[in-house]
Formats: sequence, C-alpha cells, structure tokens
Amino acid sequence: MRRPAAQTMRKPRIARTETFPAAVGGWIKNVNLATPDARMPDGSKVQGAFVLDNFFPEATGLRMRRGSESYAQVGADGSQPVLSLFSYINGANAKLFAATATDIYDVSSPAIPENELLGDENGVVFVDEDGSSLLSRLSVPTPAVVELTGGNWVAVQFATPGGVFLRAVNGVDAPLVFDGSDWAETPAITGVDAASLSHVWLHQRRLFFVKGGSLSAYYLPADSIGGAAVEIPLGGVFKRGGSLLFGASWSLETDNLSEQCVFVTTEGEVAVYQGTDPSSASTWAKVGTYRIGRPLGPKAIIPAGGDLVIGTDMGFVPLSQAVQRDISALSPAAISYPIETAWNETVEATAASGAWHCEVWPTKHMAIVAPPTPVVGFPQVFVANARTGAWGRYTGWKARCLGLFRDRAFFGSDQGLVIEAEVSGADRGRPYTAVWVPLFETFKAPASLKTAGLMRATVQAASEVVPRLSLQADYNVNLPTPPDDAGAVASNTWGAAIWGVSLWSEPSGRKVFQRWQSVGGRGYAIAPGLQITSGKASPPDVDVIKVEITYDQGDVGS
Repeated sequence: MRRPAAQTMRKPRIARTETFPAAVGGWIKNVNLATPDARMPDGSKVQGAFVLDNFFPEATGLRMRRGSESYAQVGADGSQPVLSLFSYINGANAKLFAATATDIYDVSSPAIPENELLGDENGVVFVDEDGSSLLSRLSVPTPAVVELTGGNWVAVQFATPGGVFLRAVNGVDAPLVFDGSDWAETPAITGVDAASLSHVWLHQRRLFFVKGGSLSAYYLPADSIGGAAVEIPLGGVFKRGGSLLFGASWSLETDNLSEQCVFVTTEGEVAVYQGTDPSSASTWAKVGTYRIGRPLGPKAIIPAGGDLVIGTDMGFVPLSQAVQRDISALSPAAISYPIETAWNETVEATAASGAWHCEVWPTKHMAIVAPPTPVVGFPQVFVANARTGAWGRYTGWKARCLGLFRDRAFFGSDQGLVIEAEVSGADRGRPYTAVWVPLFETFKAPASLKTAGLMRATVQAASEVVPRLSLQADYNVNLPTPPDDAGAVASNTWGAAIWGVSLWSEPSGRKVFQRWQSVGGRGYAIAPGLQITSGKASPPDVDVIKVEITYDQGDVGS
C-alpha cells in the first residue's frame, strides 16, 4: 500500500532586527570604502553614510546643523558680492571687514546687529517668493575704503615695535595698512610695483609677498610693514612653469622643530626654504621642491597644528604628506580621501566657476571647504570633523568667501550680504532638511530579498522630534518628500528665545526620543533614509544616535 510522502512543515519566518548606528565615520564617497562590510585601515568597521546632508559627524553621533542669518549688508542695492572677509584683533579692539570689488566695509558692529523678522507665534519666519525674510532690516555701513578695483584681498596681522597692524594686498590696488583705527596706503612698499602684490604672509618676523602673474616673491626688512621690498626670483626653481599663487609659514615636525617658508605655484609645485634672512646664503637655503595637485585658489589652505592642508584638484592634501610621497601616490593620503569621488566631481564641475575658500573653526573642531557654485548645480559646503576626519555636506549655503570673527563663522553672498553660519533654525527664514542614508547593508546575505517592516530612530533633543523614515534599496536613493518642520520647541536660552512661546521656567535639558514607524519596501541591499526639517527661528539642536529596522529575509534567490 502506497503512503503519501510526509510533508515537511516550513518554519515560520521571524522578523529580524538590525541597527544602523549614527554615521560617526561621516560621508563616504569613495569606491574602495562604500562597500558592504567596509573596513577602516585599522580594521574597524566603517560607520559611514551614503548620504549625509546638513548633519555634522560628531564623535558620538550626528548633529543636525543650525541655520544661517543675515548679519550685515554691504552696498546699498545688494548688487555686488562679498568677495573677502578678514579680521583685526588687538586686545579689546576687534574688527571684521567685508570687501566688495570696489569698497571695504567695517561690519564689526552693524547699527542694527540683528534682523527684525516678521513671523508667527511659533517662531516661523515669513519669507517672500524669493525666500528672503520679510521686514528684515540690516545696517548698510559707510565704506571704510572706497574707489577700489578689486575685492580679493589677502590680509595678515603683524605686530611690530611700532604697533599692531593689518597689511592687505589684492594684486590690483595699492597695498593697504590698518593700524587699529584707520586705513592708509602708507608706509608704502617700494622696489616693486606694489599694486601687483597679490598674497602676503608672515615668516620669521618678515612679511613675504607674491607678485601676481609671476614666479617672483618679495620680502620686507624684519619687523617692518613697509619699505624696500627685495625680490626672491624663483623662475629657475619650478620646472612646470605657471605663476606663484600663495605662500605660507610651515612647521615641519622633526627632531628640532623648525619653521619653513613655502612657495606654491598654480601648477601644484611647492618650494620649501629654511632660514630667517633670504639675503644671505648662510641664513637661507632651499630644502626641496615637491609636487601636489593644482591648488584650487589662494585661500584654499588651512593650518592644522604646524602642518598646512591645501585644497587641490587631487584632494585636501597635507603638505607633510606631499614631501614624503610621489604625486602618483598622494591621493590616498589626502584628508578628503573618504569623499574622493564627490571632491573630484566638484572640482570638475566648478573648474570655470572661481576659487575655493577654506577655513578652520577651532572651537567647533570643524574644517569648512566652500567650493564655488557651478553654473549648473546647487550650492554646497563640505565640512569635516577636525578630530575624527569624518566628512559631511551642508547644502543651501552659497558661500563666496569665509571668515571667523570672535569665534563666530561668516560667509559672503552674491547679494552683498555677510551671513552668519550655524545660528538659528532656518536659512534666512527658509526651512532646510537634514538627510542621512547609511551605507547599504546586505547583512551577509546579498542574494536574499529583504522586506522592511518597522523602523525606529533614536534622537536626542529638547522636545520630541519625529523624523521621516523610509527604506532605500539596492544602492538607489529615492527619498520621499521632505517632512514639515520637526517642531522642536523654542529655546529658553537668553537671546535665542521667542517671546510668547518660550517659558523661562521650562527645563532646557535634552531627552532621548524613540518611536516605531511602519515602512514599506524591499531590496537585497538596504538602508534607512532619515529626514528632519527645521524652519523655525530657534535652533533645532537635534542629535541622531541610531536607526533600527525590522525586516523579513527571503530564501536565496527569492
């Protein structure tokens, strides 16, 4: 008698749960790193992001950036962009200057230092059809210097026995001197067409200059801000031609820490000299000539301890690495290596759009890199955690130049505005959205289809924030419409509260919030998409800690 074959009962599938920790490793746009189960050089797992917009990667999580506010207006009609920002600080005497193509303005203390904005009782600022804040009033200061022909100023502060001065050059106008109260063209620089001096820096108690469009540098006597400049001809030093772009003082860490003087050309060659007095071979000698990528501008450079980091078409390269490696092996040593693809794409897209500007914000441990906005594209600023090397991207900030003043960061706009960064909860009255998509995961089952069920974000904030969560699949990012303002309560901090909304008795402590959300979607490699929008006057101050996801995993090939 034949019996039916025994049927094996299939075990019910149990939903799996996985955690995506906050991407403290930052934005990853590098083919070698953006792979499943990617590892850092030390063997640790990469906690990186496929997309990281408007978040700053801290060592403990992702901090949603603050907004930006108009700080000062230069020019009556806003038709001239702000091309340079530079400061003078001597004790209590602190000045911030903004330059257009024709004038220099003192914007240290605008007559009306804060915007007067029209908004509702919830702190939402009203804007016009162009996105500009309504009823904002900004000071329009009287120019401190007028009738100029260029605005790309480079300035250095220098203390001499006669006082503390700011020496500024721009390559087309007579060099200027600020003595703490007034601007002047004296003391003059002789021995060279002074108006052609395009860059200035301090080295060993001397001011050094680049003569624009040439391979000649000049220097002044020690402890002098004027007088007879002496030429340093460098045409025979550089083999690739071009012209000098900038110079700087550089401390090379050796057994006896020494300060070097470096000269950088438009073609990416660097000549390093050591000594105190270029007039004598006994006190001045060439250390060597090295190659980096082509610099992205005379202000695409930041100090990093005693080192110098230069923005080039190969990446953000420390000079200490350039002197140790052949140029063909330099790219992996760049600080920007984790975002190499994005960096290279931006270099190509902005090749005809102008110079890059870089700045370091020490107290925020933040390096800021502002590429020009391409003709076809959107404004963006790259930011890096100076302690961890993790990168992120800020969108919506069109920065023509950068500057720090009294531990506050500013950038110049095309409309003659000096804009303060990392303040408030909106970009000049307009909402902005922060986005995080972690690196995609197959969870060691690349051939098995995964169907999402639930997601939960863990965030820290002063009041509950519910991010919009979605499933991203198979290395394609298809985010839903950004959510409305997250609805964080107004701050009770003095100077940041909103009248009629903030209660002075309310506690200002931050809490952890979690809430499960149902999501749909499936894929073989998956990642959560997290979006938070801020649009109020008060800063969001939201930190993302992690996202958890539940999913059902099919059989291989399913």
